Amino acid sequence: MSSEPTARDLVELVTSIPGVCGLEPGIGTTLRTLDARVRRVGGDRAHFGLNLDRPGRAVTVEVSVDRSRPIRDIVRDIQAALQDALAGSVPAGVDARVRVQSLDTHAGRASFRLGRA
Repeated sequence: MSSEPTARDLVELVTSIPGVCGLEPGIGTTLRTLDARVRRVGGDRAHFGLNLDRPGRAVTVEVSVDRSRPIRDIVRDIQAALQDALAGSVPAGVDARVRVQSLDTHAGRASFRLGRA
């Protein structure tokens, strides 16, 4: 991964974490992503379900998780992965916010994952 990961890179990182079923965009990241695409600025920092605010040193990700692992552990792993990935481009630290939008009670069931069937 490059020193400045894009939103797409971060989405792939988050969805690779065990227990994450996929992104589940809420209204906040959806509106930010649409705004970035309409204005054609900041598209590399916004993705449905993820918003990266480098100047504010914050990243918000909205996910669906399953119960294959304790939810607290899944959230902790997501936060650690995001902080590690952004350590080079945001040296003062990152506020990694994870919003669990839903809990999937069927562990292993197919769900949306970027670039995968």
